[in-house]
Amino acid sequence: MAEPMARTLPDSHCLTYATAFCLIFVGTIFLALNPDLIDRPLAKAINIVASNQPFATRLASGAINSTAEGAIVLSLLWYCWFSLVGPESRARLVSGVCAAVLAAFVAHFLQGSLPTPPKPIFDSALGLHIPDVLGDAAVLRSSPFFGSPGFPSERAVLFVGLAIAILLVRFELGLIAVAYTLAAELARVYLGLHYPTNALGSLALAASLAWLSQARPSLELGALILRWERGAAPSFYLCSFLGSYLVIAFEDLREVAKRLLL
Repeated sequence: MAEPMARTLPDSHCLTYATAFCLIFVGTIFLALNPDLIDRPLAKAINIVASNQPFATRLASGAINSTAEGAIVLSLLWYCWFSLVGPESRARLVSGVCAAVLAAFVAHFLQGSLPTPPKPIFDSALGLHIPDVLGDAAVLRSSPFFGSPGFPSERAVLFVGLAIAILLVRFELGLIAVAYTLAAELARVYLGLHYPTNALGSLALAASLAWLSQARPSLELGALILRWERGAAPSFYLCSFLGSYLVIAFEDLREVAKRLLL
């Protein structure tokens, strides 16, 4: 079977889209630093709706499972990898994956540097009703992530970045991955686990680096890693599948690391 044709992405288009998403991200930083402008009013309104819609709340709680999200996105990513045989397409996919990982590290750094408020359900200025599907409020407040900021979300940036990497190489598969990750983020906003600008900012950060990764200079990294796959396939796939596990178990590993550091 012939490989599906990947769209050619001129460097000028990649840089234009990367710049546009970067500007959106800068805008979300401003809004996140001033939550009373948009975030807190929206969070209150959404919480009122969620408190009166038990079925929708249960549905949203099922959509936010990070293990399921990681498994679906990684499965689509590997399907995309094995359906591509051309070196340029695979190099573009590898470059996009590297951009997603880099974006997650950037998000981690910004989360600890920006004085943004904690997640809505933990924001004392709001006093939101915590949905029953999230568990006991006292237990949640005793978690290692209580009071931690959510802008930008490392998990969201990573998964959205991987989904966009697929989208830029295999459009139909990428649509499924992006739609699922966006649905999961909207569910988290609905449940009060993120402010709206947290989700938008995470998307913008992931997209800006994803588009930048498709410019010709960035593709050199993908080509370099691809030479590793061709020259030492056993070690490449060993490290790749280990990395896939780390992505799927992202939330559990982060919680373990947080507890060890406390």
